[in-house]
Amino acid sequence: MVSHKRTERIGAILIPLVAVGLLAGCAPGAGTSASANKAKTGSVVTDPTKMGKVTLNVLDTFSGGTDNAWMTSVVSAFERKYPNVTIKRTPMAWGDAMAALPLKLKSANPPDIVPPNNGWQSLGTLVRGGLVLNLDNYAKAYGWKQSFPQSILSEHEFATDGKQIGTGSMFGTPVARASVIEVYYNRALLQRIGAQAPRTLAEFDSDLAKAKSAGITPISLGNVEQAGLTTPLYSLMNALGSQSKISDFTYSHGGVRIAQAGFPQAVSTLKQWSDKGYLTKDYAGVAGADAAQSFVNGQGLFHFDYSGSLPLKAGQSKGFGSFILPRADGGKPVATASSAANFSISAKSKHPDAAAAFLNFAAGEQAAELAVQNGTMPLLHPKVKAPAGDPLFADDVAIAQQISADSTSVPYLDWSTPTLLNTIDTAMQNMLAGKSTPNAVVTAADHDDAAFVKTLAR
Repeated sequence: MVSHKRTERIGAILIPLVAVGLLAGCAPGAGTSASANKAKTGSVVTDPTKMGKVTLNVLDTFSGGTDNAWMTSVVSAFERKYPNVTIKRTPMAWGDAMAALPLKLKSANPPDIVPPNNGWQSLGTLVRGGLVLNLDNYAKAYGWKQSFPQSILSEHEFATDGKQIGTGSMFGTPVARASVIEVYYNRALLQRIGAQAPRTLAEFDSDLAKAKSAGITPISLGNVEQAGLTTPLYSLMNALGSQSKISDFTYSHGGVRIAQAGFPQAVSTLKQWSDKGYLTKDYAGVAGADAAQSFVNGQGLFHFDYSGSLPLKAGQSKGFGSFILPRADGGKPVATASSAANFSISAKSKHPDAAAAFLNFAAGEQAAELAVQNGTMPLLHPKVKAPAGDPLFADDVAIAQQISADSTSVPYLDWSTPTLLNTIDTAMQNMLAGKSTPNAVVTAADHDDAAFVKTLAR
């Protein structure tokens, strides 16, 4: 599947435009219905068999391929277990759903369950508008704050006044599927240069140089959409920076600035790769999809991308593997990762107990097993194993197991402000075109973040 994180740019651009009208007429916490207040202050029912006949309307972004297959299988399994509950799905393309969510949730009959993106572009806006339910009572009833890895749990937490993310109450839950930035490699080309999957950052750098000397494109990359640099940039931050600093910066905790989170080192390293010719020739004019296809066609040693995103045909996956970029300090690799979707409950839902039961099921071990059966990366359950015969998928599952067991993930950096992704993309383009310096990229990102943090204090 192609991760919804590929289209975060759409959410980052559209959501704030819609949110202007939303926030103007809704103070934080406003708009909650009687059922929402019940979920906040009263007892909850966790046994769906005791809820009577219920129909849940679910808006999701699992609209095609393995995405749809997984979601369909989860819904079917839930309805078989609880035949009194009917799930009516409305799948939408990710960008369309993000743009439509505020108005749908303000309507008289909103969906019970919705998939806002994490961060300020979407979920933060809906929390501040009082349009999604505080799930703390359900978190207590189901034990979510104990069972979810802290690094994943934080991605669904907001302060009740809507001024902080990564802390406070739960306003969404993960599903048992992962979206991870990883490094893909071509097994045959790695063997040609006499190397194995790198276990250290020094080995990775050495492989880049060896590939260049052998006439092999070290990193297949396309940036015509001005988004292709994001995956290697985030991966380098994770390798060169601190997991806690990256998370604290993204969540605006403790006054951490982007310069403290490995960002300057990552920007400088990426420029060095470009200067050394380690990236696809003329990558600024190459589409991201074309770069991925070139990699699959054997025209690159490494390719940074999202989990499950390679355009592989049947039988091709055996020629590839994946890993998380090793850390410079030799510690456990840190991945930019999240659940493949955040599920939240409408503040107007008439069936919040049933909706929460479905959220719990979608985050459960059976849902993770169904992810594996549908050939997509699981999350939250380290004991789920990949089937034999597909080494690339086995690598993906191992990565997910590591993230789930060790809580070694960081949130997507651009969740920190609604405009940071565009700011970084533009500044990186200018730098790599020789029009500015790495320091200018850091300064632009820092100014973007500082300006947004000021608005949170109002």
